[in-house]
Amino acid sequence: MYLFTRSRRIGSPDLVGAMSWVVATTEQVRTITGHQVDAWGTVMSPDAGTIVWSLWAEHLSDIEQAADKLAAAPEYLEAVKQGDAFFEGPVVDGLSSLVHGAPDPEAEINYVSVATAVAAPGHLSDAIAGGVEIAEHATRTSGQNTMFLVNATGPYGGCGWITGSPDVGTVEAGETALMADPGWLKLIDRAGTAYNADAAQTMYRRIV
Repeated sequence: MYLFTRSRRIGSPDLVGAMSWVVATTEQVRTITGHQVDAWGTVMSPDAGTIVWSLWAEHLSDIEQAADKLAAAPEYLEAVKQGDAFFEGPVVDGLSSLVHGAPDPEAEINYVSVATAVAAPGHLSDAIAGGVEIAEHATRTSGQNTMFLVNATGPYGGCGWITGSPDVGTVEAGETALMADPGWLKLIDRAGTAYNADAAQTMYRRIV
């Protein structure tokens, strides 16, 4: 299974207009492609104002077909042209392969915490094994489903952990449980040597 993402940063002072465009265009994409595409915005994190669209797909061909349908839809192309006024900087696409865990289609997910890291040179196998162990421990300790993914595009050896929560209270409870667990801290100290020193964490809130 793959996770495709597309992101761009809002640059317009018309935040209401930008958000209205995000909601309308996301719903339009769902209708055209027939896929569940979700829109998220950064909260309490770096790169404030960044919008990320996400799509889970079983096969790369599913993503290709969705892109082809959008490229052939005049109403979508016109919406993209109009929406450009709300954003700044380039469109950034990403593709990751799911290594451990799975999205729960029945779960109510309104917040997503994403931790990212890049395997240190010569430590790719350790980084992947450690990534699975981290995801398993985080799920067990926090009670929230944590998935582990590896970049299919972007920085080689890039890894990511995605944890979904229904509300911000659950996010806080999960973080508190992890920080209070000595086993978690020891795991991060041990497994962390397999990654470069620039690991980061970002929180997103569902827009639509």
